[in-house]
Amino acid sequence: MYIILVRHGEAEPETDKVSNRSRRLTDKGRRQVKKSAELLKRLLGNQPLTVWASPYRRTRETAEVLVSELAGAEGVQVTDKLIQTSWVLTSSQLIREGRPLILVSHQPILQSYLLSIASAGLKFAPASMAVIRYDVAWREGKLLAFLTPGLCRMIEDSYRESEEE
Repeated sequence: MYIILVRHGEAEPETDKVSNRSRRLTDKGRRQVKKSAELLKRLLGNQPLTVWASPYRRTRETAEVLVSELAGAEGVQVTDKLIQTSWVLTSSQLIREGRPLILVSHQPILQSYLLSIASAGLKFAPASMAVIRYDVAWREGKLLAFLTPGLCRMIEDSYRESEEE
């Protein structure tokens, strides 16, 4: 099964009037997430998948963009677990899911999850994502790709060029 860790897109800054929890995606952040979603469509096709997001506004908005672009997504499940660095995704949760799982959260939480799931410690920039193939029986994950928005754009452009030839 695939586990895809996604950091929210670029968000507006925190101010006296805008709390950290209520920060929205910027227009650039929405574009970043849309690019990531285009690449995920190629990877996942129309297969059913589950999307979880932290309760912060920017992660919910990121998840909503992903769901709107991915045909197999069935809405967003919001969970406080995705703002806890101590939370560990268990094999039993993955077995229950039985299908690709997209987790939308924050840096450094995603960095911690990636380290625990696939023994890789990479820092997530806004709208970056890690694609992991997870073997539930072996309780082991393998990092297949770590993608930034710029790299997603380059790959998508390359796909388009090859389709035009």
